[in-house]
Amino acid sequence: MSSDRIGVLGGTFDPVHVGHLFIAEAVAAEAGLAEVLFSPVGSPAHRSPHASAHHRAAMVALGIEGNARFGLDDTALRQSGPVYTADTLPLMQARYPQAKLSFIAGIDSLVNSVWQRLDQVARLVENFYVVARDGLDEGGLDDCLAALPLDLKQRFVYLSLPLVDVSARSIRARVGQAKPIRYLVPDPVESYIREQGLYKATH
Repeated sequence: MSSDRIGVLGGTFDPVHVGHLFIAEAVAAEAGLAEVLFSPVGSPAHRSPHASAHHRAAMVALGIEGNARFGLDDTALRQSGPVYTADTLPLMQARYPQAKLSFIAGIDSLVNSVWQRLDQVARLVENFYVVARDGLDEGGLDDCLAALPLDLKQRFVYLSLPLVDVSARSIRARVGQAKPIRYLVPDPVESYIREQGLYKATH
């Protein structure tokens, strides 16, 4: 395994949860990645986060503690919004000049969002790992990639992993309803959410 093959898992992480952690671990194993960088987005283009960038980064740092293969990258936190992956990846390449970067995303992210400059994103990565999500299959991915030339399509690798049916939205809702979220998020993240009073207004 080459030590310079790094996966990038981007997202709002609002909050980070066990689904994110499992995807990162499983893709790293399947793809032979030396490291997976969690890249929280400060000002996402397609949504407004509920917790501040500071809180979301703190929760990621707490959530990935103890896994030597995981790291926190703040590139997308320091960009002025709206933040697009096509703009973040060149900054990360400059930051890790010896690395071969791959991107990791759920298939729902590709199917349900309009990606800006997906062709540029594909050119910037060694591979783009697309993880299965409930209710969406590889056929939906084909439609998203239809406009790309064959050499770029081949960089997209579909991975059918065990499904961890957890969403940040459902976690926020449970917090708003005073329901437990232990085991949906790492214990330090659950404690942080409680201590900081996050998501209490969510219904």
